[in-house]
Amino acid sequence: MGARAAAARVWGRSRAFSARGSGASATRLVRQSGRQVAGLYLDALVQRGVLRRETRRFLGLLPYHRHPVVAKDLAAQARHRFATAERAGFPDPRSRALAALVSAAGLSRFIGADRAGRAAMRHLIREQWPARAVHRNVRRDRSNQSGGGG
Repeated sequence: MGARAAAARVWGRSRAFSARGSGASATRLVRQSGRQVAGLYLDALVQRGVLRRETRRFLGLLPYHRHPVVAKDLAAQARHRFATAERAGFPDPRSRALAALVSAAGLSRFIGADRAGRAAMRHLIREQWPARAVHRNVRRDRSNQSGGGG
């Protein structure tokens, strides 16, 4: 299910609650959904080996989970995966979206991309609507900072 469909489902439920006059707000529904989503992401990161799950007890009674980082050099791994995707021409949608966001945020010069790679990533900004939005906001923030304020 896409993000829009999930949001529409949550919106529909919250409107149904208020339409019935039960006084129930969407806050409870959003909190429940947020916990479920956070749990799914944590489980996926534990399965990938990025985090590990430690179960402890508060006051010796109430169990809770901690998720410390396992891999210490995540930046080097991410740079390596990015360089591999760049050499392949950003073949999948995920790598294209990440490259476009890196370029839109103005970070392409920090990842070691050459001039041709930076030009290719700038082209991806036009293809990806989230990257266009980020690029527009970064450009706006830079222009606001450079204006003579006082």
